[in-house]
Amino acid sequence: MKTFHWIDKPEKATFIRRPNRFTSVVKVSNVEKMVYLPDPGRLEELLIPGAEVIIEKRRNSGKTHHDLLLVETQSFPDKEPLMVSVDSRLPNKLFKWLISERLLNYFGNIKMIKSEPKVDHGRLDYYIESTNGKHFIELKSVNLLDASGTARFPDAPTKRGTKHLNELMILKKQGYTCWIFFLIVRNDALSFSPFFERDPLFSETLQKAWKVGVKIKALKFDIDLNIHFLGEMPVKTDKNNFAGYWPE
Repeated sequence: MKTFHWIDKPEKATFIRRPNRFTSVVKVSNVEKMVYLPDPGRLEELLIPGAEVIIEKRRNSGKTHHDLLLVETQSFPDKEPLMVSVDSRLPNKLFKWLISERLLNYFGNIKMIKSEPKVDHGRLDYYIESTNGKHFIELKSVNLLDASGTARFPDAPTKRGTKHLNELMILKKQGYTCWIFFLIVRNDALSFSPFFERDPLFSETLQKAWKVGVKIKALKFDIDLNIHFLGEMPVKTDKNNFAGYWPE
């Protein structure tokens, strides 16, 4: 099995609190440190005071000198310790790795790949030209699991995510092959579904995108200091046939 090496100099720490969306306070050797949190989601189910986390010193230090990258939680369904990524930058790195290692067979032989291509109202993550067409691609990081073992996105309303879906639908009508990949950055998920309860607009727009031919894929990874690709997972976009639930 091929390995993606991710974290070079991990440091164990304990999560204390989250003052704002992009910073957290952790304790390392009884000293509290402010660290950068590269995920703007709610993360309420993961960032619990006392949770073990992995941080790494930043290459380009700003106000903080470390990134918070991994959080320990309980796996589904056996409640064993499990590391989950809280780095929303990771999917771009993983996608590049999957392409370079030829672990994805969706695109045929790739002639050109471009990151952050400009579209009418912003940018998407990738543009690919290959032997089977021209492709626009958007990536989303998923680290939330519900009580049925279903990975869910988003964990907070995302106007930006809905805008990306609308862009993909426009490009699909123009003749491009359009994709949205949900990268499940934990190894215990059984399937993927949009989080209807948290963001009805995104979830309904995802259903519309699927109906007009935007391709939706969920890819699962085993996450730790090194990462392994575990393959594709089932996707459920229809709320009426959705078996998962979120307990009150």
